[in-house]
Amino acid sequence: MRWKMGSKKTSNSSNNRIFFCFLLPGLLGLLLWYFIPYVLSVIYSFTDTSGEFSGLTNYEAVVKSTSFRTAVENTVAFMLLSVSLNLLIPMGLALLYRQSQKHSFLLLAFLLPLVIPSGAVVYFWRIIFSDFGVINKLLYSAKLETIHFFAEKSVLWVVLLIFLMKNVGFNMVLFVTALGQIPHEIYELAEVEGGSRFFIFRKVTLVYLLPTIFVGLLMSIINSFKSFREIYLLFGSYPSPRVYMLQHYINNLFAAADLQKLSAVSILISVCVVTLISFLYIIQQNKYSAGKVGSK
Repeated sequence: MRWKMGSKKTSNSSNNRIFFCFLLPGLLGLLLWYFIPYVLSVIYSFTDTSGEFSGLTNYEAVVKSTSFRTAVENTVAFMLLSVSLNLLIPMGLALLYRQSQKHSFLLLAFLLPLVIPSGAVVYFWRIIFSDFGVINKLLYSAKLETIHFFAEKSVLWVVLLIFLMKNVGFNMVLFVTALGQIPHEIYELAEVEGGSRFFIFRKVTLVYLLPTIFVGLLMSIINSFKSFREIYLLFGSYPSPRVYMLQHYINNLFAAADLQKLSAVSILISVCVVTLISFLYIIQQNKYSAGKVGSK
């Protein structure tokens, strides 16, 4: 008996060593490329160009900057629109997909934009929306007034359309998978008890989709920051004020080698993002627990 217990401990310790051996490269990469640069950014954000301690001077300069305020307003507005639509549209498409004949090629079609390079995406939409693009040529042929899509009034909607076309498919697959995991017995029980469609959706479907909604929300927030690639390729470093995002402000600080202000901006953004995600996670956990209790 003692020999068996000793052999189990030996096997567990050897498994732990193997586990840490595989984990070590990832931890070293995380330490080298994320943790150490972040600590250095915190230090830089409190120093001036000569390396002397300057307190909150860099943070004050960033917050008072008109460009920074414009970038924050545009980024928040774009994030609210893009994230909301990137949850509602895929959820609706997933519900329609589950109720119709399920064809796997439809999901593949929605996922294709994810693997198309940003350069090709930008080139395609430039052909569609430019002043001499496909839409304006059709309007001109029909003797209608052409539209300047890249003007300040409509440029945000063009960027939003590009974002949705590229990211809707991923969230749709998430929701289709999550809908397939909901037990059919719960739907049958709710229908037997006379629950309406809206009641079943609110009390059953939505409750079970909350964890997936949270994942989709996080991915949408991350992808909304990644949309800078398309905006940069379309409009360059200094686009229309309507689509001047935080990434533009950061990129311009990097080009100017202003490491102190750049570090201050990165710290502010990281604190805001961590706070937002923590807040959303707490809300999701409370809603999910309350919903599960209520459904029982």
